[in-house]
Amino acid sequence: MKNIKGKALINCNKDKPCDVTKIKYPLPHDCRYCPDGDQTTPVSLMGHSYIASVTNFCENDNDTAKEYRHITTIPSDQNINCHHKSTWEVIREHADFQGKNYATSDSTDTTPIFNIAYSGPKVRAFVLDVSGSMNRIVSSSGLSRIEEMRQALKYIIDVLLQASSYLGIVSFSNSATTLTPLREIKNDTDRHILQNITSSLFASGGTGIGQGLLNAKLLFESSGMSTRESEIILLTDGEENIPPYIANVTDALIEAGIVVHTISITEDAQKNLKDLAQATGGTFLTFLEEQSVSFIDVLSQVIISSDATPDTNTPETIASHSKNTLANENYTETFKVDNGLGKDTKLTVRSAAPSSSPVLLTVVCPDGISIQNTVTSTGTQSLLCGNNKASTMPGTYTYTLSSPEATSYNVYVTSSPRGSNAEVVRVRSWLSDTEIDFASASTIRLYADVEKGRSPVLNAKVSGMLIRGDGSAINLGLHDNGKGADLYEDDGLYTTYLYKNYFTSDGRYNMKITVSGDEGTVTYSSASGQRAPPLPGVEEAQLVMESVQEFMRSIIPNEFMVKNYSSSDLDTSPPDAITDLRIANATAYAVLLEFTAPGDDFDMGQARYYEVRTSNSIHTLINDFDSSTLLDTTNIMPKPSGETEQLVFEGSVPGSSKNEEIWYVGIRAVDGDDNKGKVSNILTLGRAASFNVTDNLTVMAIADPDIDKHLEDEVNTSNTTIYIVVGVVGVAILFLVVGGLFLYRKLKKSGRNEMISNEGTCLTPVPFTHEVDVTSRVEETIMCARPSLAGEEETNPFLVKGP
Repeated sequence: MKNIKGKALINCNKDKPCDVTKIKYPLPHDCRYCPDGDQTTPVSLMGHSYIASVTNFCENDNDTAKEYRHITTIPSDQNINCHHKSTWEVIREHADFQGKNYATSDSTDTTPIFNIAYSGPKVRAFVLDVSGSMNRIVSSSGLSRIEEMRQALKYIIDVLLQASSYLGIVSFSNSATTLTPLREIKNDTDRHILQNITSSLFASGGTGIGQGLLNAKLLFESSGMSTRESEIILLTDGEENIPPYIANVTDALIEAGIVVHTISITEDAQKNLKDLAQATGGTFLTFLEEQSVSFIDVLSQVIISSDATPDTNTPETIASHSKNTLANENYTETFKVDNGLGKDTKLTVRSAAPSSSPVLLTVVCPDGISIQNTVTSTGTQSLLCGNNKASTMPGTYTYTLSSPEATSYNVYVTSSPRGSNAEVVRVRSWLSDTEIDFASASTIRLYADVEKGRSPVLNAKVSGMLIRGDGSAINLGLHDNGKGADLYEDDGLYTTYLYKNYFTSDGRYNMKITVSGDEGTVTYSSASGQRAPPLPGVEEAQLVMESVQEFMRSIIPNEFMVKNYSSSDLDTSPPDAITDLRIANATAYAVLLEFTAPGDDFDMGQARYYEVRTSNSIHTLINDFDSSTLLDTTNIMPKPSGETEQLVFEGSVPGSSKNEEIWYVGIRAVDGDDNKGKVSNILTLGRAASFNVTDNLTVMAIADPDIDKHLEDEVNTSNTTIYIVVGVVGVAILFLVVGGLFLYRKLKKSGRNEMISNEGTCLTPVPFTHEVDVTSRVEETIMCARPSLAGEEETNPFLVKGP
């Protein structure tokens, strides 16, 4: 949007203006466009939402005044990641707005109203399936489903439910029964009473899910507490067969403001549990019986993730380990407690030995002190190591388990913050969609957001384990490097794609995310850390990096569904879009373009070829890429995903004024099955008539081959070339594209190679205004940016030899 007033400042410091008059030199890397606080523009909400005059989103249609329209030519994050669409275009295309009338009258009051949705202790009700199918055996553990549920509930009540929270319990089969009204958890006695209730559950009868939900609603209402401060955690393993059904009670739950979290026990559980959770703002997960993620893992994640705003009592899962051992085989693992945690640190062991033989647990604290205990089936050990017996000392712990019988272990380590939330590393994980439909060539991104207080945690190690329905698993890494699935480097958001070959069938899938921070893990200081751009007058230099103590976390995102999976080799996954097409170097004769190579399937593998097109209309490249001028790229072999690609554009001044338009370039990758990726971000070039590609590094520009046929022949043999000066539209500062200096000149090919050599590459494009004597054979001095040393000028000469 053109009407935002501002200045070019060093890190938005009002006392440090950028010198934009020296167009011969590149701007410093810390020069940024900083809007004035006093504005009159009513639009551009996404760009600078703190501007008081902003009331509308950017738009891109003809009904919007020209000065308020979205500018598609700027290489901004909005244009690059949203295919040059305005904010309001993207919003309108979302499923929430499809087929709906979102227009409001002029008299509509849009003043936001904020209500406190929750301010007291947690109020929950377990709604538990005790139908006959719950007696079936879980293959991964050898226990019945209802026993799995009993053990998980015992752990949750003993370890994760916070003091001063409330819990009620409802069971359902043919009918629903309230086993206990809301009970405040004040001490261990309350926990034992609740555990005894769940341990006496037995299974028989049908599946009346709706009855259980209504009983929980009545439980909340009869307590005198607001239903809007309540949560239902529903656990079921089958299709409902007794009315009322879920669909009959959903509206009543929504009206009461009750949040429903759902856990599907097995693939056969009611299919609309996810819809129920989404409609009420809850979480939905599945316990798949043939997998390494236990029922305790799944139920723990629901309890922890239900704290939308974690407080100082909200526990974190430090580690979740699973292991099968032989008789008398020792199982040893380590975990780390960081400074932010340490309160109520507990290690829980669940074992499944054939003869229920006791398991010896030995924990070695960071100070070398050992703690020993025996566990029969499920046992919890509180860890109070160090001098302060109120909390656990930070550091690395080692535990060892041993049993005279072959045993299957599940081990969980949890701990609560010892102080301020600002000192706690927390991890959130989710997927870009809850459904992968291979009929539409869709894919899905997995995200893990790692924060300490408000600041992103950088250089952490983040890995995921995809749990498949057959019990197998596949490990994958999540990265924060700005490549492939990850949009931005070092923002604390770690990302990866989930590919077709990761899956084995349609159905429900779970993920397990583990995060660890070792030496080199850093974050912004808690006092100044922020993700938003600095406000005018705030120096970015104030954001001080600090080391993060070693830590570990374990988390499970929501489940997701796979549809229309086929084991055939048909490839429907396109290459990734190129989003970092940029100018890496420029001379008076040529420009070096760089971008990160995409893959064959998104960011995996190697594309077959690049489709490079140019046009004198940016809208043609954006909206009708196939109709723009196609360049010859037959000799360009794409590199493997993640490597840096380089192309050189060269040219000369057109022969007549009719060709003196600004030209634009875009690229997309194509794989071996002709799946085409999305078009890259668009770069603005100088003025030329047409383009051609002659070798694997060079994109040539032909001035007028009809006038000078022998010149065309020389260009195509790479003996003689023509060059084009290239201009770039600035990212944030709006300025005119500097007029290109177009020269017809013969240049040895070594000159191009020298420009792109590893030893002397200019990494910053430079606009040029100097003149060149094309008749002389002299060395031409080109200026390129590098960090300046004390007492030196801000540029460094870079030599490109003339012919």
